[in-house]
Amino acid sequence: MRRNLSMYACELAGTALMLFWGISAIALMWGSGSPMPVMPVPALRRLVTGLLFAGGATAVVYSPLGKRSGAHINPAVTLAFWMLGKLPGRDVAGYIIAQVLGAIAGTAAAAFMWPGLVRSIQYAATAPGDGWTWVGALIAEVLSTFALVFLIFVCVNKPSIAARTGLIAGAFVTVLVVIEAPVSGTSVNPARSLAPALLAPIYKDQWIYVVGPIAGALLAAVAYQHGCGGSTVCAKLYHTAEYRCPFPTCGYRLVAGGEIVMREGEVGDEAYLLERGALRVTRGGVELGQLGRGDWVGEMSLLLDEPRSATVVALTDAQLRRVTRDSFGRVLAAHPDRTQELLRQLARRVREANGRLAAGIGEGR
Repeated sequence: MRRNLSMYACELAGTALMLFWGISAIALMWGSGSPMPVMPVPALRRLVTGLLFAGGATAVVYSPLGKRSGAHINPAVTLAFWMLGKLPGRDVAGYIIAQVLGAIAGTAAAAFMWPGLVRSIQYAATAPGDGWTWVGALIAEVLSTFALVFLIFVCVNKPSIAARTGLIAGAFVTVLVVIEAPVSGTSVNPARSLAPALLAPIYKDQWIYVVGPIAGALLAAVAYQHGCGGSTVCAKLYHTAEYRCPFPTCGYRLVAGGEIVMREGEVGDEAYLLERGALRVTRGGVELGQLGRGDWVGEMSLLLDEPRSATVVALTDAQLRRVTRDSFGRVLAAHPDRTQELLRQLARRVREANGRLAAGIGEGR
């Protein structure tokens, strides 16, 4: 329970910081009487606003708060990861309540800091743009959130870019603000819209910013599950060995230097893809080689249902991606480069075995 409360507290604080920074940015860029120079080109002003707002969210992802909780800071993202089975149902309500309370706290803090500016922009409450009906705003929110959440799923599941998920998502939100803000205000986050609406107060059309983002996120989960062959590795936007992952279905295993990854002779029901660090492989106390990023380990036990043929020890802190029998086919289908690396490793082992066999025959003569 203490672990859960810590996660919720981090989500609350992270969402509060994002809203404080984001609404402050909107107030300074658009508020009446702002000390900031007025940019005559609206698209350029939206670009700067988007960079500032999304930059705050990105900073939360890579902060200790985000590293602990996973940095959802958005009920739509939380529900999407839950739908993929990566977030326990018992944590969904806790995360969403924390996010909404955090958004209210962050909005109130911005209003306290810049009272006149924030009131002049109606607490940055979202609403359909001039000339747009609720239908257009709803469609825009569904499509924008769908694209954002699907992008997050793709990023967290690709080892080459997973660590940059926060940066990529932040850049995409900036683009959305420039293009889509005149239509709906670019919420893509129910908590972000609900908090200003409650404090303003503005209730007209606010259901759009609850229904739209949630529908878009859940559609993204369905599309990813059926189009990309399964679930994401984890519900965390950024993994680091500094903070243990709080989610029980996490597909990563983090090991410290000197830690034994697997022992010769033990039963093995999962293989690993080495995504960061280096490992040493030994058999009978004799070193067989070392493994680096992109190498497979433990795949023989998984494929042949046999005990581990070697002992593997981490030379450095390392990040391993778990591959089970159930996920093995999906991983190979989704990552052809990993399939090629597995085939290369197996081919090298066959070649080495043939070499040892040939050497043994030669000695026998």
